[in-house]
Amino acid sequence: MKKNVSIAVAATAVATLAGAENAHADQVTDAQSNNVVVTPSNEVANQETLNQAKETQKQAEQNKADADLQVKSAEQDVKSSQDATKQAQDQLSKNNVDAKQKQAELDAAKQAEQNAKDAINNQADNLAQAQKDAAKQDDVVAQKQTQTDAAQKQADETKTANKQAQTEKQANDAKADAAQKKQKQAQTELDNVKKAPSIDAAQKQVTQNQKQVDDATKIAQQKDAANKSAQQDLADKKAKQTDLLAKQKDAKAKLDKTPKQLVEKNPNKVTRATPTDKAGDAKNAQLIGSDAELPLTLKEPKELATGVEKRSGDYANWYFVDKNRDKSAKLQVKNGRMDINQQRELAQYSLTLINAYRKQNGLPPLIMTEKTWQAIMDAQLTLRDSDDKYVDQHSRTKANPTDLFRSGTAQNIGFGNAQTMLEAKVEIANYLTAMAYKDLDSANGHHDALLMPVEKGHIIVIVPMVDYVGSKGAHGQWNYVTDFIDYADMDLTGDPVTPEEAAKSVGMDQMIPEVVDTNDDNDTITRDNPAYAQAQAEYDQLTTELNAANTAVTEAQATATKTQTEATQANADLAQAQAQLDESKAALQSAIDADNLTSAQIKALQEKLAAATAENQQAQADKAASDARAAKTEANDVSAQNELAQSRSELAEAKAKQSALHARVAELSSTKELNDRLVQAQAAIAEAEKAQIHATAAVEQAQANLTQAQSALKAAQTKLAEAKHNQAAAKDALDAAKQAVKDAQAKVDQDRLNKDGGLEIISPDEDKANPQVPNESRPDAKQDGQVELPSEDTDNISTNGTHVESETPNTTEKHVGVQTPTDVTTPKTSDKDITSKKVPTPSTQMTKSEKQLPNTGSSQTGLLTILGSLLFASVSGLWFRKRQ
Repeated sequence: MKKNVSIAVAATAVATLAGAENAHADQVTDAQSNNVVVTPSNEVANQETLNQAKETQKQAEQNKADADLQVKSAEQDVKSSQDATKQAQDQLSKNNVDAKQKQAELDAAKQAEQNAKDAINNQADNLAQAQKDAAKQDDVVAQKQTQTDAAQKQADETKTANKQAQTEKQANDAKADAAQKKQKQAQTELDNVKKAPSIDAAQKQVTQNQKQVDDATKIAQQKDAANKSAQQDLADKKAKQTDLLAKQKDAKAKLDKTPKQLVEKNPNKVTRATPTDKAGDAKNAQLIGSDAELPLTLKEPKELATGVEKRSGDYANWYFVDKNRDKSAKLQVKNGRMDINQQRELAQYSLTLINAYRKQNGLPPLIMTEKTWQAIMDAQLTLRDSDDKYVDQHSRTKANPTDLFRSGTAQNIGFGNAQTMLEAKVEIANYLTAMAYKDLDSANGHHDALLMPVEKGHIIVIVPMVDYVGSKGAHGQWNYVTDFIDYADMDLTGDPVTPEEAAKSVGMDQMIPEVVDTNDDNDTITRDNPAYAQAQAEYDQLTTELNAANTAVTEAQATATKTQTEATQANADLAQAQAQLDESKAALQSAIDADNLTSAQIKALQEKLAAATAENQQAQADKAASDARAAKTEANDVSAQNELAQSRSELAEAKAKQSALHARVAELSSTKELNDRLVQAQAAIAEAEKAQIHATAAVEQAQANLTQAQSALKAAQTKLAEAKHNQAAAKDALDAAKQAVKDAQAKVDQDRLNKDGGLEIISPDEDKANPQVPNESRPDAKQDGQVELPSEDTDNISTNGTHVESETPNTTEKHVGVQTPTDVTTPKTSDKDITSKKVPTPSTQMTKSEKQLPNTGSSQTGLLTILGSLLFASVSGLWFRKRQ
């Protein structure tokens, strides 16, 4: 909406300015005379208008420059956001690939574990088969060795024969070349005699051939030098390659000798406490100093199991707290109730012990849901708070947060005087141990409640809670109350319901879980050997350097081959040029001697040519025969070498298989190695599972980063669009200002023209400096005020509570029997402190951008109004965008 207004103002300013010019022209024209009358006041006004128009143009140019900077900045922001989005997309793709790889590694580790187990189970059969296979492979290796020896002998023989044939071929090639040259020379001598060549032409040919020899000599020298340098470089790189190969071999030997992992004693192993043999024997107890040492199962004390201690009588303690190491939270009481988070944590511990005891006795676990636990606990504690008669006694409530029929209930109560969460959990372990194994005085009522059978179609919900009774309690300030509620698979009217409806009614979609045992029970841990990592790094580095050296040798070999070929060709060209020079010199001499030759000499040359021709024919025949023999022996040599390579390859493959089979026999002969493989595979699974979890988290984080980058890109694009709209508005304003200067200048020029025509005109000062209106900072800007907004500080929540402590946490406890409870539900509320913060709101900031012009008529007033409106719209729009 702001952009449309700015454009409309610019358009209106131009239209109004045109009207002002027409009005001003009507004022300075005398319709009754040919003379133009210009009053001093009008001349001054016109000059002042021009000055103001120029000032406005300067401001519009400044605004246009500011708008251009805003557009450039916004474009840079968009580019940065696009780069960030692309980077986030690339990272997400990479993390997805990594997550898949980690899953594949986890699957491979699990398969390795299964393979190790299978190997242990099938060791005896596999050993017998492996020994049989190894013996059979030994025969195969012997056979392949015999074949390879025979192939080696054949290859040596064919190689010798080929070498002899090649030597013979080279000799015959040289003979044939010499005979051919001899024949050619004889023919040339005869032809020269017959042609009687010109001495001048022969001399010219000698000069030309001499230049060719000089050029070829220079090129051959250059090529020889380049070849020598390339050959030396190749030798240097091969030496480095050999050195790196030896170092890599040593590094590999060191790596093979270094164990990859180290097995050490586990420093984090924690042993959970067991009950003392004798009740109250704190001296010989395993003192409990943290949750990691708490028992997660109920175990019968030794003297109860052997009958030394009776199963009747007061409850006692078999577990004890190490107060020096107890760093757990103090028990908190707020408005007469234990803190809800501590209630839930203690309830989870009770649930864990009870279900562990049920599992020992072959019974299914009981369930605890948020819905039933909260509702029944609130009802019970409200009822127990209403009358002191419930202190240390059972309570009944009919509260039923479900739509199911309650077919039975039970309630156990224990007592304690704990000060910390750890002491409370130890008291729970003690009273549950007593209820499970020392409950004869209650006719095993508590024991039977713990082991309530779950009938088919029924759901038993457990609701552990802690009632703060303070000094009212005869056995301590805490009553540990546990309700057992049996819900049948029927509604309150007796109609049956489905298992799914029953589960939904009790809130099984929000189960409260048991305590998870996170202790590390392993005696030893396996960790990566840093020496192995160092050896691996050294080997990898040398491998990288060797690969680079191999590449360098290959490149140097190619360069050396190229330079050798070029040098050989250059020397061949030189030899050819020298031969041509020699021929031309001979031709020159023949030309010189031509005048002295007789017919007898010609006849002698003809005989010489005939003999040379016969000799050449025989040499060419010998060359053809030796070429055929050399080609055949070379083919035989290649075939023999191929057969030898094939035999060696088969022998190496057979030996590798032989080594593997013998290693397999050795491996199967040792059970320790198989067990070690299993341990290593299981450790690999643990590491792979951690890596897979981390990779999944990285994918989720990358997705979040991508979403954030896309949001930033969208915001930057919106900002760019707004900046471009402001830029267009500033351009329109600048165009209008330029037009206003042009029109005002025309009026001033007209005034001067009229003055030159003899009119009396008094002109005001021109081109006075006017202040520039700043866009970046406005020192005269002020704030309109501050607005108070409510601010909710979740960390500033005041609560009134009581911190309960006691010096006697291990008071001997007395149990009470089993009764049927009733329930009442009471809502709970929490208070939060609400504060207010002062937030400044932006206010309009303006600076005068033009002088006050003298009031000389409607034309000037209209023009100044137009220019002022136009400038204000441009400046305000740009400044407001910068503030944003």
